Amino acid sequence: MTRPVATPSLGNKFNAFLFAPIGNNSNGMQVSVLSGLAQSDLDPWEEAAVLAQLPGKTAIERLALLIGKMPDKGWAYPDAASVATRLVALLPRQLVAPQSLGAMMNSRPWWVYVAIMSFVLGSQFMIASHQLPPKSDEASVRTSATASPQMPPPNSLKK
Repeated sequence: MTRPVATPSLGNKFNAFLFAPIGNNSNGMQVSVLSGLAQSDLDPWEEAAVLAQLPGKTAIERLALLIGKMPDKGWAYPDAASVATRLVALLPRQLVAPQSLGAMMNSRPWWVYVAIMSFVLGSQFMIASHQLPPKSDEASVRTSATASPQMPPPNSLKK
């Protein structure tokens, strides 16, 4: 029998789920999700990550099946489905990824973001195109007033 290897890279985001009690075994000892999955030769952290990515109903069904298959049949727990429902609620739900790129494209927040950005960029373009250019006549008057008058070339005076 091979023992599962803990996956510490997943951190402690699954602690509430993994250390939650499933029920009492035949000896009256409380069994956590961590110990129950380990006794079933499953990596508890990996299984928690898989369950966190599943939709709620599917995760509950899978965990209820795993609880039903755990080695100690003398457990004192009411119903595997109700226990699984309670435990799945402890999983972090931010791990759920969109099902596909199409699902993400059809989500309203994505389109709202595009609409807002289009409005902002369009407004900036309209404002920039309606600004008056600096008056170039004033600049040429200033430079001509400060410049010295043109003198005829010295050879043009002699005849």
